[in-house]
Amino acid sequence: MSKIWSFMILISLFVGIGSGRITSLNQVLVSVGQETLDFALPMMASTCFFSGVMYVAKEGGLMSALEKLLRPFFRLILPDLKNNPEALQYISANIVINMFGLGFAATPSGLKAMQLMQKDNPKKDTATRSMITFLVLNTAGVTILSTMIVSLRAQFNAVIPTDYMPYAIIATTCACIAGLLMDRWCNYRGK
Repeated sequence: MSKIWSFMILISLFVGIGSGRITSLNQVLVSVGQETLDFALPMMASTCFFSGVMYVAKEGGLMSALEKLLRPFFRLILPDLKNNPEALQYISANIVINMFGLGFAATPSGLKAMQLMQKDNPKKDTATRSMITFLVLNTAGVTILSTMIVSLRAQFNAVIPTDYMPYAIIATTCACIAGLLMDRWCNYRGK
């Protein structure tokens, strides 16, 4: 990958110099650091803020209440995990955190869930049905509040940074349903 990036940078430099746009090239090279910092700093602040909100929700019991609410649903779509309540707890935590648009904070619980499912996997080099279903849920899961998009829209001066949310909820719900239906269809077709 580093070779590809190096090649792209060299081609860009040669095209910039060859086309006589050295001044534009210099401006970009000088300003890219500031632009990156201007972009990344608000994102980091938003990430810290919403991580704190999730921590308060966890300490206040909201997260565990949502996990308990979702656990019967996961028992239904992941029937081979009925005897693995610890994996179901980590899966629930992962999905709830992802619902609030904090995918980076959901990663540890998702990895732990996969490790626990792998322990019960008879074929260690093949993903189980539950692993695939969890991956589908994790990838196409319902997002209630996409914190990163809200912070990006606020950073770029959207009048109402959250006005897209009803559409995002509908889109992620449709993606989740379609993903689960495709997962079920492929699972039953494969048997």
